[in-house]
Amino acid sequence: MHHPWGMLRRLSHWTFQFSPLPSGTFGLTDFRTRTITITTGLDQAQRRSTLAHELEHVARGPGGHPVREELACEQAAARKLIGIRELGEALAWSHGLDEAADELWVDRELLDVRLTHLHPSERAYLKRRLGDGPAVA
Repeated sequence: MHHPWGMLRRLSHWTFQFSPLPSGTFGLTDFRTRTITITTGLDQAQRRSTLAHELEHVARGPGGHPVREELACEQAAARKLIGIRELGEALAWSHGLDEAADELWVDRELLDVRLTHLHPSERAYLKRRLGDGPAVA
């Protein structure tokens, strides 16, 4: 299992803080000050998902097209936090995607990104694992 908080501890040259951010903004990476900020008021799964996303920004560095960078960071965070076998197990026993997200300890948005951007081999694995279970787009 990927541990974003452990990854953060290894970034000794970066600062981390919780601070209110504008509505709809869960996290922010400031390369100038080397600061990762996560907004206050998030639940544990949202904090974990947001931190994983912001750490992808750190790994990728500044620059790039903002929309493409956001999507790339979200996809990478989703792949790291949600292994395909864990995803299959959560989908097999849960009664919906919200419950699966809780089991995977991620927010629903990150789970949706993971499901939307499955590799064809991952999609085939889930179809085999789930049989007649929940549909995998």
